[in-house]
Parts: sequence; C-alpha cells; structure tokens
Amino acid sequence: NTPYGTGGRLDGYEIRTAAVARGVPCLTTVQALAAAVQGIDALNHGGVGVRSLQEHAQHLTAARED
Repeated sequence: NTPYGTGGRLDGYEIRTAAVARGVPCLTTVQALAAAVQGIDALNHGGVGVRSLQEHAQHLTAARED
C-alpha cells in the first residue's frame, strides 16, 4: 500500500486495523521487515538473548574490528 491522496491513507488505516484485530503482523517498512527476518532467524537458531544497548554497541565494535 503506497498512499497517494486521502484514499490510500484510509486504505492503510484499514489494513493496519484489520491486521491488529486478527493478530497478524503488519510491517510497513523495509527496515521492519529486516528486523523481523533477523528475529525469526535468531529464534530458529536459538540465538535469542537480551543485552543492554551498551553491550550491543560493544559487540558491533568488536565485530567491525574482526
């Protein structure tokens, strides 16, 4: 759904509302899609964990240095 004018925006609202009502994920950006794919991949490979933003930044810095 690429909104143009008011009709497209109304369609987008209805799409998101229907998705929420049915418990269906509704991703509206490529970045959200990429994050969802990474999350699904982590779930499938047992790599789900929790870390602080500082720990995440350290991990990224270390990965760039490798």
